[in-house]
Amino acid sequence: MEKNKPTNVNYKVLSSLSGLMKNIGTEKHIVTRKTYETLVEDIEDPSEIKVINELLAQLLEINEQMENMNWLNKHYRILHEFAQICSKTLNESILLRKAYEMVSQVMPTDSFYIALYTEGETHIHLVFLAENGEVYPQSYIELGDNYTSKVIKTREIIHQKKASQAVEYNVTIGENETSSCIFLPVIIDDHVKGVISAQSNSDFAYRKEHEELLQIIGTQVINSIETARLYEKIYKMSQTDELTGLKNHRAFHEDLFKLIREKKQEIILIMIDSDNLKEINDEYGHDIGDSYLKVLADGIKHISGTNIEGYRYAGDEFMILITTHMPDGIKLLYENLKQYFLRNHVTVSDNKLYVSFSTGVAFYPDHGSSVDSLKKSADTALYVAKNQGKNQLVIAEKK
Repeated sequence: MEKNKPTNVNYKVLSSLSGLMKNIGTEKHIVTRKTYETLVEDIEDPSEIKVINELLAQLLEINEQMENMNWLNKHYRILHEFAQICSKTLNESILLRKAYEMVSQVMPTDSFYIALYTEGETHIHLVFLAENGEVYPQSYIELGDNYTSKVIKTREIIHQKKASQAVEYNVTIGENETSSCIFLPVIIDDHVKGVISAQSNSDFAYRKEHEELLQIIGTQVINSIETARLYEKIYKMSQTDELTGLKNHRAFHEDLFKLIREKKQEIILIMIDSDNLKEINDEYGHDIGDSYLKVLADGIKHISGTNIEGYRYAGDEFMILITTHMPDGIKLLYENLKQYFLRNHVTVSDNKLYVSFSTGVAFYPDHGSSVDSLKKSADTALYVAKNQGKNQLVIAEKK
């Protein structure tokens, strides 16, 4: 039995290693210089010291991995919260601001930015830039000799750990110099979609885990922005008349309903109907008829502006919504529209086709307090204009 009993030295080493193993994951530095010196002070055999060094190296590696896992687990709640925000909003400004707030919670952000990039373009869009808590307006930079371009071109992470590396990485950040920084390419479906970056005035402010966290947040926010933009594009298409580029029937109803719900003091509805589209289609064909409708729409665009919006309602019927007080200005607007059509016409061979149109006008709430009643009043006025000889304006009678 005495032969198999470990020596005092070996027992002390094993006991110390056992204690170190129990501390794995509880603190950053489990092996101090004093701990190491105590471990090897009575050992003379170099081979034994080598074995101890190897064991300690493995313990340190395991401890680092455990610490990294604990650090990431601690911040998964923040990532989950951000993922929830991304799934619930399509507002770009909210997404960008929340991304900045999330990053600021988990790492130093004396400066922070998110840049978007579309492959093949010559510029990079800085959609969010903050420095020392101040958010700057969006801007563009050229794809060229700058740090953002380098990350996009190489698809590689730049991690500057201290100020002396600034020359090595050839970076200048914001208005003030920073000591350490991370620049990460955001790659989605093998395409570089942008760059996310955090910078600090302190040396060695970031670790590997910060890169991973920043990568996740960057991917989430840029994915969400792309989804929001796609939705906006689809929504806009659903609200736009393909032939004329004006808003369509659906957009008209949504806009008018919203205006009435908001109880605007006055809304003016102008209903316009062409007088001779059927004859033009019959004589010259529908392609010329489409050109005629485009001229009519262009005239409406010409008089549109702040508080004046035009719509192609159906066929050759158009609507204009005015949300400003101008009862005496309606006739002037009408005359401006007629003058536009005198200057702009459709030419077929040697024939000039001029737009002729009848107009009915109704005021909210005098002529209707709902979408349907206001439309009905304008339609009735338009019918009167047609019966009185066309190519004229009639204002609805007060109820």
